[in-house]
Amino acid sequence: MGKEITTETRQGDPSRDPVFEDVGINQDAGNGKLLPSGEPGTRVPAGSQAGGSLKLLDVAASLGRHPAHDVGDGTTGTLISALDRYGIAEAVVAHTLATHHEPAAGNAQVLADVAGQARLWACWTVLPPTCGELPDGPELVARARASGVGLLTARPSSHGFDLAGPDMAPLLDSAAETGLPFLIDAAETDWRTVEAVTAAHPDLWMVLSDVGYRELRRLCGMLERHARVLLCTANLSGHLALEFLVERFGPHRLVFGTGQPVRDPGEAVLRLLWSELDDADVRAIGGETMRRLLAAPRPTVEVR
Repeated sequence: MGKEITTETRQGDPSRDPVFEDVGINQDAGNGKLLPSGEPGTRVPAGSQAGGSLKLLDVAASLGRHPAHDVGDGTTGTLISALDRYGIAEAVVAHTLATHHEPAAGNAQVLADVAGQARLWACWTVLPPTCGELPDGPELVARARASGVGLLTARPSSHGFDLAGPDMAPLLDSAAETGLPFLIDAAETDWRTVEAVTAAHPDLWMVLSDVGYRELRRLCGMLERHARVLLCTANLSGHLALEFLVERFGPHRLVFGTGQPVRDPGEAVLRLLWSELDDADVRAIGGETMRRLLAAPRPTVEVR
């Protein structure tokens, strides 16, 4: 890998995006070393008992019982225990009631579940307003912002709608205007649709999740063309894939995610902490970039 690439030469670095200048974020903060640092595998996230300065933020977790996988009771207590076990400081969570059944009820449930949980951010599952299940796009985004929601997601394949169609355009426009990030699983869409959405809404922060190593050629083309497309690390299991993508595009095009509880969180944690990336890149992927993008203003939680 070897080649040094500065953030000024990389596309789509959120830490250098004008959106962060508008809200007064210090774009040059946080360049210290992780504790401890040195040989591969010695990085320790702050959520672990050993201490450390890395505060992992999982952008792809969920609450609620899963209808197809026996992966636990889906309660906040179980999730917090998993975060503690794997040294993850915070998580953005959708609810399976929303993602697999009824988004309106599931979105209300996830707000109730994260209330009083300083380490959890709510993710809402959205639909087009055509059947009256959810408000129209601008109203839904306004309610999400007012409710402290940090991220939106959608399941167009499962819920039967066109992500790139006219029914979703007002919502995506509003999300882009307000800086509310939008996460989509690869299994719920296709590359032509993602291309169409990002071309039509160039200011939208689009996070692609569950992208496997066999999709790297398509992914790299997407990252080249669209500066606000980011990759979640859930399911990114190719040998040196993290290192390859960071060298080509910079660490700020990747955000840490596990896919828990369906996926074992240890998979994503181990790949990041044992990577050949330097500490600053690990911190950027592990949580710094996503914290800048989360729409709702909340303090970063120090987990001891």
